[in-house]
Amino acid sequence: MKDFKFVTLCMLALFICLSGCKKEENIIAQVGSEKITSDSFSERMLATPPAYQAYLSTEQGKKQFVDLMVREKIMLESAKQAGVNKRQEYKQAISEFKKEQERQLKDYEDGIMMEMYLKDLQTSTISASESEVNKYYEENKQDFDKPVAIIARHILVPTKEEAELAMEKIKKGEKFEDVAKEMSTDKISAEKGGLIGPFKKGELVKEFEDVVFSLNDGEISEIVESPYGMHIITKVSEEPLAPIPEDVAKNEIKRIIEKNKFEKWFEDSKQKFNVKVDYSKLENLQETNFEDTIPVEEEEIEVSE
Repeated sequence: MKDFKFVTLCMLALFICLSGCKKEENIIAQVGSEKITSDSFSERMLATPPAYQAYLSTEQGKKQFVDLMVREKIMLESAKQAGVNKRQEYKQAISEFKKEQERQLKDYEDGIMMEMYLKDLQTSTISASESEVNKYYEENKQDFDKPVAIIARHILVPTKEEAELAMEKIKKGEKFEDVAKEMSTDKISAEKGGLIGPFKKGELVKEFEDVVFSLNDGEISEIVESPYGMHIITKVSEEPLAPIPEDVAKNEIKRIIEKNKFEKWFEDSKQKFNVKVDYSKLENLQETNFEDTIPVEEEEIEVSE
């Protein structure tokens, strides 16, 4: 019995000794209380750009890399002794970094959730069946046998009152382009006098397309509401395109149907979740938080008609 206890104690002592030795062997360098282990060294090596890893795997490369890490540890230990980690600006920087990390994690979590749910929608709610595609093709065959590309101008504003004001200006003789530059919230097209296109059927929202494809050249629409706001549209020109083969057309139709279903799903969801938006609160927020902090150099923006 005594022999058994003695052997057990010896084995335990040997295990502790081997564990201690293994742990000691794992330390490549030590600077004060800071240690560089083989694990931390390997992690840092793997984090370097692939172009450098081939050199760092050589004997000379490993030596240079560990010397660099030693320099970092010397700086870190010196900073601790100087009390940098107790300074208010250091604590503030760490606090802000943690908040940013939390925000990024939340964004990532939300992004993954939306991505997964979008896949669910694509295989169920917004999926276009073969019969739907065939029906659309037969009902709109003209759009594929004799397709056209349209160039138009539009004025986009958030409210009906603003749209009525824009329409009044046009009816009084102001040029459509000038009113678009002055009032349209679609800043990209507003810079070009509201110009958009060329575009084919199925590339823009249905509410917009239903109107613009029915206009004659130079004709101005009434006020049109879409998920993006209130539009006033004028058709600039129409250009005929080559016929679209049936197989290509059906791929486009599938995309069009699913896009329309997706937009409808959004509109239905707005009702479901009782969505309310106060766009008037964006103006001051934009001026305060963006215009003063992100200057735009207009001469660097290239606009092509």
